[in-house]
Amino acid sequence: MTTEQIFEDTPLYTSISPADYTGNSEEWNDVTSHFRNAKEPVKKDMRFYIILGCMFINVFVAALDSTIVATLLPVIADDLQCLPVISWIATSYLLLCAAFQPVFGKFSDIFGRKSVCVFCSVIFSLGCLLCGIGNSFIVLVIGRAISGIGGGGFNTMSAIVLSDLVPLNQRGLFQGYVNIFFGIGSAMGGVFAGFFQKYFNWRLAFIVQVPICLISGILTFLYLNVEKGEEAETVEESLKSKVGKVDFYGSTVLVSSIFILMFAASIGGKSIPFQSIQFIVFVGAGLIGLIHFYYFEKGISNPVIPVKLLKNKTIFWSSLGCWVLSMNTYCILLYVPFFWESVLNLSSYESGVRLIPGSIFAIIGSIGAGLYIKKYKKYKKLLLISTFVNSIGSFLIFLSSDKKKSFYTNSLILIPGQFGMTSIITIILIAMISSVNHSEHGLVTSIQYGFRSTGSTLGVSVASAILQSSLRKNLVNNFKDIGKNEDVIQKIIEKALLDTTYAFNKAPEFAKQLIISSYYSACQDVFKFIVFTSLVTVICSFFIEENKL
Repeated sequence: MTTEQIFEDTPLYTSISPADYTGNSEEWNDVTSHFRNAKEPVKKDMRFYIILGCMFINVFVAALDSTIVATLLPVIADDLQCLPVISWIATSYLLLCAAFQPVFGKFSDIFGRKSVCVFCSVIFSLGCLLCGIGNSFIVLVIGRAISGIGGGGFNTMSAIVLSDLVPLNQRGLFQGYVNIFFGIGSAMGGVFAGFFQKYFNWRLAFIVQVPICLISGILTFLYLNVEKGEEAETVEESLKSKVGKVDFYGSTVLVSSIFILMFAASIGGKSIPFQSIQFIVFVGAGLIGLIHFYYFEKGISNPVIPVKLLKNKTIFWSSLGCWVLSMNTYCILLYVPFFWESVLNLSSYESGVRLIPGSIFAIIGSIGAGLYIKKYKKYKKLLLISTFVNSIGSFLIFLSSDKKKSFYTNSLILIPGQFGMTSIITIILIAMISSVNHSEHGLVTSIQYGFRSTGSTLGVSVASAILQSSLRKNLVNNFKDIGKNEDVIQKIIEKALLDTTYAFNKAPEFAKQLIISSYYSACQDVFKFIVFTSLVTVICSFFIEENKL
């Protein structure tokens, strides 16, 4: 195939391998440059729109499931009597998502985009089905964990497939479209779950996702033809040959190390003290595993993640920025509704509805960032502005009072953070993929999503530890000198720790305001952590370089 034939006959969304080209290396560079920097609009046929729709659906349900339990935590805790360990329903999903997400990029290079996308659809559906039909806390956690593997793949693969379908100068706009569905899914998780809880049953919120994901997987199987990743030069390559290219050892070390660290973060300060030997051993094992992974990957020719990429200044600071931004985002989406329900006595449905205005501005921020990048082909100034807007939103949340406010007042405090968050996500991904060669786009995307998922898991775990520790301390201090029988006070404290609605439904009159005050102070401590992560995101943005688009 000659240069002219490639330019004339090949749609922009079709992967091209050097094996397809018979010219010299200099002309091949012209070909790859054309596909990376094409100025013409993307060819939009029916197949393109179908795949685009599937990727949007996948991102939506993955984001939805990351926050779907936000308004269900009190309901599930009361139903299953599991408030002390309730965070596992959220963190089990995020934990497996974080552990497996970094490897999907390399796996899709080896086995093809289609195979990995279909696998993610099947595994995600299986997890949702278990959550819907399971009748115990353990089954629910296992189902959430299985869904987390598929959800991590959905996030990574959507970005990788779009990199195959869309030239770089339009990538920001299409990433903006993806972030719309990500933002809506994240914000609508509470509304979605609250609706089913109010009118049907909370289990149905998981079951209805099963046919949606299976249909997406079938359409992807039928219409996605972007099969030639970096390693898979032909679709017909034998399965044995593909399996032989997998860095199983490196993948196992990476997944295990991330899992151990996230597990330590999930139980630290709750099941075991931070200063305990068990916690230190978990953290030490995870860190040693990551260090070993780094040096092992440097010495092999076909690494699951080229760790040398982290030496790139833009990739390093972008990854760190994604990490702390994810902490910020998921703490907001999980613990602001928790604050509304435990302190302001709002229902799960009322809390979910109050998330809607923020999701609308998330759409505006995402599309606005994409349009800005497409028009001006720059992003640094907008990145700095977006991080400052996000930090303002975090401060507004911290300033929330314990007085019940109107729908509009509660909703408005989420708007700056959501607007800034989606804009930042769009910009950071463009900054990362513009700093490497096209052949490394999938790997860089996996790195970014790996940091995002570990950040979200760690953020929720740290916030949960802060909440539980602060809540117990506040309850003890508030009830210390009220002149009541100690056994009665101890029972009230234990019930308040197990049931977020206890203060409004069953608590003695003298204890109600003391319990509410304790929950308010505990939430304020979580909100301080949210402010801290927003400020770190601002700092990271100053070190991200402006690359030529």
